[in-house]
Amino acid sequence: MSSENEQERLRRIRDRQIQLRDPKIKERKDQRGAAQKHRSSLESFSLIKIWTDLPKIIRGTVIGMLAGLTIMLVLPYIFQGAWVDYAGFAAVFILAFLGLIFGQALDARDRLSDV
Repeated sequence: MSSENEQERLRRIRDRQIQLRDPKIKERKDQRGAAQKHRSSLESFSLIKIWTDLPKIIRGTVIGMLAGLTIMLVLPYIFQGAWVDYAGFAAVFILAFLGLIFGQALDARDRLSDV
């Protein structure tokens, strides 16, 4: 009975040594680590990130144009007259220009703060 226990113990030791020397374990560990690094390096698509990465001159112009378009669409419901269309177009261009100027000022401020 003791020889069977001894043989079983030796078999377990041999199996453990074989498992420790298995080169596939290291390869799997390396591949798992590389896959995790690759997944963590990928960034998800975000419109908010794209919007915040745009220069402020572009953001200001877009915001000004949207405000002008809103005024152009709402103005005919408030006032009646032939001048309403011209005032709406003027609002789009004026607010887009003001947004451009304001955005450029903010960009210039940011560039000066970096110096």
